[in-house]
Amino acid sequence: MTDNTNGPVVAGRVAGPRVVITVYLAVLGIAAVMGTLLGIVNPEGLDPELFFLVDLPPTPLGMAVFGVTTVGTGLGVLLIVVWYVSRFDDARVE
Repeated sequence: MTDNTNGPVVAGRVAGPRVVITVYLAVLGIAAVMGTLLGIVNPEGLDPELFFLVDLPPTPLGMAVFGVTTVGTGLGVLLIVVWYVSRFDDARVE
């Protein structure tokens, strides 16, 4: 890849980690809203289990907790793996 230096330089540029954290939090917010909506609709046979260990009630709060916890854990593990692997990248930009 080549560097594109022809464009204007933005003084208040948003850093990469800040964008990743913002998107992560936005996805968690969406998971909470969707879990709440699922809890309100309350389809039959909906019995959430948190990590196959903790039974949660199929209420809006229980479904929001289930959604935020499962999505947050899944994406959090992936982000930690990417952070760990990126430490060994020789071509990274500091």
